[in-house]
Amino acid sequence: MNKANLGELIVFISGVPATGKTTISYELLKRYNIFRIIQETDLIREILRGYNEYIDYKMNNKDIINKIYERIYIPDHTKIFNYDEIKEQCLIMKPSIEKIIKRQQRKRIPSIINGVHIVPEILNGIVKNNNIKFINLYINNKDVLYFRQSMRNEQKYMSYIDLSFETNCRLYNSTVLLQNKYPNIFFNIDVTYLDINQSIEKAISFITLDET
Repeated sequence: MNKANLGELIVFISGVPATGKTTISYELLKRYNIFRIIQETDLIREILRGYNEYIDYKMNNKDIINKIYERIYIPDHTKIFNYDEIKEQCLIMKPSIEKIIKRQQRKRIPSIINGVHIVPEILNGIVKNNNIKFINLYINNKDVLYFRQSMRNEQKYMSYIDLSFETNCRLYNSTVLLQNKYPNIFFNIDVTYLDINQSIEKAISFITLDET
């Protein structure tokens, strides 16, 4: 796989925390250094939080705020997301994400965008799905997901494993529907019992599917 083959490819990687989004992104970068990992979506979330703080600072009367401005609900980093919340975040961010994609494709920079706020069903059709690949990372066992999350922050995740696993399953199910319709664009990887090399090989096989 070389730059000529990749062209304007954008790879989205979705999944709940601890499924391996960041690890796989950087493993792809190590194998193919022509990729660029785009972290601007995290910046967008911080800007949206700042918008709410700005409203509170400028306007003392909460009733006036509610009438004039529409507050944007962006949970902080300590919150465990349910599926409807991450869909709402993704919907709010979609126009900005599309601008990022268009810029990267215009400059012909193959890029990877990952995050818990990446939802394939919301982003389906973005830039007409042109040179876009969606990979969702899924864990089919709640105990395995809890173990992975507890290794990162047991205190944060121990009370929310049911919610996290439900979000994980709903993200998987929605991606399955898309994969059935557009198998060259959407792909689920069950990473439950895969090591990083097995996971990355599946990702590479999907990314290079159109070359075969």
